[in-house]
Amino acid sequence: MAADERVLTFLQQQNRPYNAQGVTDHLAQFGVKKAQAQKALDALSESGKINCKEFGKTKIYTALQEAHDDLSKEEMDSVQRTVTELKAKTENLSSSVRAKQKELQALQCSLTSEQIAAKTAELQHQLQEAEARLQTLRSGSTLITAEERQAVEKAFLAYTDAWNKRKRVFKSIWEQVSENIEQNAQDLFEEMGVETDEAAGASLAQVQQLMPKRARR
Repeated sequence: MAADERVLTFLQQQNRPYNAQGVTDHLAQFGVKKAQAQKALDALSESGKINCKEFGKTKIYTALQEAHDDLSKEEMDSVQRTVTELKAKTENLSSSVRAKQKELQALQCSLTSEQIAAKTAELQHQLQEAEARLQTLRSGSTLITAEERQAVEKAFLAYTDAWNKRKRVFKSIWEQVSENIEQNAQDLFEEMGVETDEAAGASLAQVQQLMPKRARR
């Protein structure tokens, strides 16, 4: 069917005003381009087959009304019912399309089969490593060598000895300089920026209890 014939048939069937873009939108499914629609509309208007009214730069086209018989009240009611039914179907289809679009978006956000397989393999590997460590702990096997244990104990002892030494040195100095000071010691420490074990919530005695008895002095 030629473009002008298709445009004329469309306007007669719809029997409502359209501009060139509106006609193009409806007939695009038949391969009608805007330039073709505009050319056909102008030709049909010039030949008197359709009406054309200009509103500024906009042209509105309608089918010739004398080509259509007036509808009876029963026919108008039937058309109105058809329009209502079509509107309801359109709404239902629109709701279905929206639901499918949401479902598609959810599926697109989900992992692919390949990604799920890779993630499963990774988690299984992590699980095997965790079970192996757990089995080692349950069996009572030695987790560190004797040399590593001795090195840790030696370092621990050195740190606690240094801590104890610093406490003794500070206590000796403080006892000498604080004989004639009447201010509360804790307030004075705070003003001077002295960090005490008590202020830090630390206890040398409690820390030393962590060392095995054979390493204590």
